[in-house]
Amino acid sequence: MTSLSAPAVDYLDTSRRPAWSELPGPVRDAVSRLAGGSVAGSSAPVGSGFTGAYAGTVTVASGGHVFVKAGAPEQPHVVAALAQEAEVLAVLPRGIPAPRLVGFASVDGWSVLVLEVVAGRMPGQPWTPDEVEAVHRACLVMAEVGTPCPVGDAELGRALSTDPEILTVAQSLADGSFVGGPELPVWLPRYQGRVAELVLGAEGRFDGRTLCHGDLRPDNLLVPAAGPGVATVVDWNWVGAAAAWVDWVGLLPLMAAQGIDTEALLMSSPLTRDADPESMDAYLATIAAYMLGGYRDAPPPGCTPALRQHQLLMAHLFLEFLRERRDWRD
Repeated sequence: MTSLSAPAVDYLDTSRRPAWSELPGPVRDAVSRLAGGSVAGSSAPVGSGFTGAYAGTVTVASGGHVFVKAGAPEQPHVVAALAQEAEVLAVLPRGIPAPRLVGFASVDGWSVLVLEVVAGRMPGQPWTPDEVEAVHRACLVMAEVGTPCPVGDAELGRALSTDPEILTVAQSLADGSFVGGPELPVWLPRYQGRVAELVLGAEGRFDGRTLCHGDLRPDNLLVPAAGPGVATVVDWNWVGAAAAWVDWVGLLPLMAAQGIDTEALLMSSPLTRDADPESMDAYLATIAAYMLGGYRDAPPPGCTPALRQHQLLMAHLFLEFLRERRDWRD
């Protein structure tokens, strides 16, 4: 479905992280305090994600294991995100498929987050029916247990549909001032006005009362090793209330690109079978516009170039999925 100019992104190798031994002593001491014992060993840091923050599993002297994330002062967005994730995990209701919070500390400008270790693997390499079902079950649980949204008054659906940067991109698409390049879908100049119409008319279309993760993608999911089961959702640092279908619909362009019958999923899922198609298309267009914003810019401090590669790939996938749904033809 994607054009030849869409980048390939290896989501298992997008970060550049320090080893455990490279972390400052006070940070390692904080992990020992939070984990309830000295650290006896560590695995290699994970390769997923888009930052240079530490993320990996360590072994406690008692024999247990915890998963540690640590962001340095020179990565202020990571420091803030880890603090936000700790606050969210502390209030998620029982039953939400998320890692258990072990503890959090702020040390010398670092954010240190300690979580339970969750067994599983990243889905979508490529997507399989069991993986699709495991992620769908997670979204169903989040919709059931997470309504009303338990994380305060953050209205993520409304925030997306009224985001000034997204609307600026949409307006540039509408008036023809958007500057793209050959790396974008070749058909976009002919239909960018229609994309813009959907974005500029999106306000209120994906508001809701359901807990929304807001960044559900393969590297923020862990599926069981065998059988569908229920996927675990990780990286809870951008959450809020939205329509119950938002997280699920946001995964469908990725699945469609790998041959999954997403039309059948839309028709069969309780999350989407009665949802307004125009609202879902407005959401797809909004995320596409979000991904088009600044995709050529240098990544933020502490982030890897893979972030922009991911952004461009998502723009392709959402635009192509939207094109198929709207039957935009040459």
